[in-house]
Amino acid sequence: MRPTDRPDSEPPTLAAHGEFLAALAQQTMAGRRQAYRRIGPQRGPALVLLHGLMDNSAGFAPLLAALEAEHALDRDIIAPDWRGHGESEATPGAYWFPHYLADLETLLDTLGVTGPVVLIGHSMGGQVASLYAGARPERVAGLVALDSLNVPDSDPNNSPARYRDWLDTVTGCASQDPRVYASVADFAARLARRYPELDDAALYYLASAWLRPTGDGRQCLGIDPAHHRRMPYGFRAAEACALWRDVQCPVLCLDGGRSQATMFVDAETRAARRACFADIEHRTLAHCGHMLHVQDAPAVAERLHAFLRRIDARA
Repeated sequence: MRPTDRPDSEPPTLAAHGEFLAALAQQTMAGRRQAYRRIGPQRGPALVLLHGLMDNSAGFAPLLAALEAEHALDRDIIAPDWRGHGESEATPGAYWFPHYLADLETLLDTLGVTGPVVLIGHSMGGQVASLYAGARPERVAGLVALDSLNVPDSDPNNSPARYRDWLDTVTGCASQDPRVYASVADFAARLARRYPELDDAALYYLASAWLRPTGDGRQCLGIDPAHHRRMPYGFRAAEACALWRDVQCPVLCLDGGRSQATMFVDAETRAARRACFADIEHRTLAHCGHMLHVQDAPAVAERLHAFLRRIDARA
């Protein structure tokens, strides 16, 4: 039995960047409360960390701790909570993917970040970062995609079913209540089934970062339940590839060899997508799963440092 299955066990700890975790701020942007973390000197190319679905900016604290363990972090570091995630305000109704690109641009503009930035995105965050880098190439000095670029292409023949499912949920025929768990340990045990490659310290860390107390001793997932809706539109790979071909900056693609995402699209398709980028380095961490930046933050940090040195040399 793993410790995550025993609620009375002492939760293991994972090294995390305390200053970053404590730096949570909120500001109204485009009429919506936006939460973000920002640390470091506000000069030079900012590192903008973009989390994945269900996660929030706190998910990057172990990676930042690993980065600083090797070299001092003398950089402007910004990490938002996407709308409806963490401490950012939810959006009434549906979540449309292009809104995330607009939220990123609004964040940079509001915080006065005018120079090119380095975007580091995990999963959905990597997808947003990669599309933004193609739409606004002049604003991006470097792009890091962590276990991303792997969304399956949508089949137009599935559109009728997608629209029916969306109508069923958007009109209230399906429940959108928050997902509630008995304890952090209970949710950590569920995460262990989804991410069996993670050790208990990583599982407890993610569970604690993702959950919010309900007031009755239980915990609920800290995202808007509307994120669980199936949207009527699908991912259009041809459109994404067109944007990726417009990316002008160096790209680092880090994938987890044991990630479930390897089953989303085949290896040939993943290679063809990477070939859209003019300047890309691809590495696979064979022992890692989808949450590679939490599972083995030092290994990811080592490759990030090398990539950042390359970006700095170009500046």
